[in-house]
Amino acid sequence: MRILVIATGGTIDSVFDGSAVNVQNEENCAAAQRYAAEHGGVDFDIIKPLNILSESVTVCDLNTLSEALITADMSGCDGMIITVGSDNLAYIASLVGMLLADIDKPVCLVAADKVLSDEKSNGYPNFCCAVELIKRGNKGVFVPYRNSDGTMYIHSATDIRQADLSDDFYSFGGACAVYDGSFKILRDYVAQTVPARFDSENLPTVTDNVLMIHPHPLLDYSRLRTDGVKAVLHTLYHSGTLGDARRFIENNREIPFYIASLRSGRPIYQTTADMIESGAIPLYDISPECAYMKLLLACAQDKMSIRKFMEGGL
Repeated sequence: MRILVIATGGTIDSVFDGSAVNVQNEENCAAAQRYAAEHGGVDFDIIKPLNILSESVTVCDLNTLSEALITADMSGCDGMIITVGSDNLAYIASLVGMLLADIDKPVCLVAADKVLSDEKSNGYPNFCCAVELIKRGNKGVFVPYRNSDGTMYIHSATDIRQADLSDDFYSFGGACAVYDGSFKILRDYVAQTVPARFDSENLPTVTDNVLMIHPHPLLDYSRLRTDGVKAVLHTLYHSGTLGDARRFIENNREIPFYIASLRSGRPIYQTTADMIESGAIPLYDISPECAYMKLLLACAQDKMSIRKFMEGGL
């Protein structure tokens, strides 16, 4: 078996020097090296297009990663593992999941809550689970991640939600499976897609032109600037609500104003209905993280309108 590993940094590729955690400078992947030494039976081809802590990611980094993914030679590989940081795991996973939505091999994104030298780290178990997923052969883009309860969850890459103050990750709609030496399927694998196939001749060039707004009490929309903004994504409270953004929407009619995430079949609150009547475009059944990355891709192409791109899929 041969697996392509795209290493990008993050805690899983970092060391603790006694004062701080930082990425290693070596052009390798410690988890892959450890697996090869302990298990064998897998040849790892390792490339390292990035070497960053994920909280430092820039649009240039996103474009570098996108190019590495799209131009990677997978012809002799059974699957791909991408090592990433956990701070932006949900965003990076969503981007990868949409860029590789039609891939016919398994792809796994692997992160860690602690450096691998910490015996409590879930990084190496996550990596081992990724190898088992690839051996299983199911096509798709997945995130195996062991939560603090000891359960190894398998998430669809475009469904995983960003961890907040917890070290744990959950999915929008629930995890696909759990793994304890064998896989127990919880629900069908479902992935968000985009209505375009990006390839080496048609690489997306993401720019910082999407304004993402998170609701909070006393949010003053008059303080928000829209210079250079091509689209707005406004996330919602857990009940699918937001404050009164009508004046902001009216003052920026030329900029599409999206709200996420709403659930199909659930009643909406009057405050949300008022915003939709004012021009807000609702996005249903998609996580805010995935909606943000999809909007970035929508604004990075010129084959169709932003709205048509956001409404479409493969």
